[in-house]
Amino acid sequence: MFRKFAAIGVVLSLLFPIAVKASDEVYLGGDSIGIEVAYDGVMVSGTYAIKVNGELYDPKDHGIAIGDIIIAVNGTPITSMKELYQEVSKFQQPINEVPLTLNRKGTEVSMNLTTLYSSSEQMFQSGLYIKDNITGVGTLTFYDPSNHTFGALGHEIMDSDLKTIADVHKGNIYPAEVTSITRAQDQVPGEKHANIDFETKIGEIKENSNLGIYGTYSNIAQDHPQLMPWATQDEVHEGSAQIYTVLNGSQIQSYEITITKLHHQNSMDVKGIEFVVNDPKLLEQTNGIIQGMSGSPIVQDGKLIGAITHVITSDPISGYGVYIEWMLEKAEQNQ
Repeated sequence: MFRKFAAIGVVLSLLFPIAVKASDEVYLGGDSIGIEVAYDGVMVSGTYAIKVNGELYDPKDHGIAIGDIIIAVNGTPITSMKELYQEVSKFQQPINEVPLTLNRKGTEVSMNLTTLYSSSEQMFQSGLYIKDNITGVGTLTFYDPSNHTFGALGHEIMDSDLKTIADVHKGNIYPAEVTSITRAQDQVPGEKHANIDFETKIGEIKENSNLGIYGTYSNIAQDHPQLMPWATQDEVHEGSAQIYTVLNGSQIQSYEITITKLHHQNSMDVKGIEFVVNDPKLLEQTNGIIQGMSGSPIVQDGKLIGAITHVITSDPISGYGVYIEWMLEKAEQNQ
């Protein structure tokens, strides 16, 4: 069953080459995918004040920090908001002191949370805003048949509340169908809107990194996937290239771009390829690069060379891409 979600955006904005062992040919992506990643517990995304004995009580003034991950309540491990609610609801005095175990940047911290419980309304107040996962839409870059790994998105999943890379290490990808497009404007990024089929898992996410999301796949989203050789950065040159992405339904189409500048890299980085979009069909529909196109594969001379990572919001026809060899290396680390 499909449910509607907005795009995970394109990001606004060891000194030796790595030997990649990927297959000589990989399955070309371009599919829109639903992305769902979970915290190892329940994250505190914000706080608010509640009135306790006539005085305002805000958890952030009593030791709980935004970004803390709640991993246990009164000694009982919890992994979701539902489990957190079940455990906190066991404290049914008008005013309660609830023992929490928190993961704070890798260190376990124990403290109490004051909660209020209303027996007449059968509900409690905690002063916490919380979430247990992040869901959105992006683009799959490739499947590697040599090790059944995939790479997608081309950049990290950000936590919109913390404005940092999300501390998530597990999740799944699903098929998605694009339902509409919001065109890019000057300083205002456009985006894809899509429905996600959460009943059909494609793959398991094992890493959220600054070069994208990676893991292993169990199904291939495309009915007729295309095998394609990939190129090292030394083979990439300025000039004509194509990007593959979905703007309507699940139909993958190619669009013309021009690579304007290349940055030789000896270590992994996302901004290796600079390009501009010059395909009139794409510009008519999107006015440039939009959120949800992150991870769209870049092809040149019949080879996969990279993926879209960034858009320049002041000039949405211009963007950056990551070299595919870095993504393939990341995928190998997560097989």
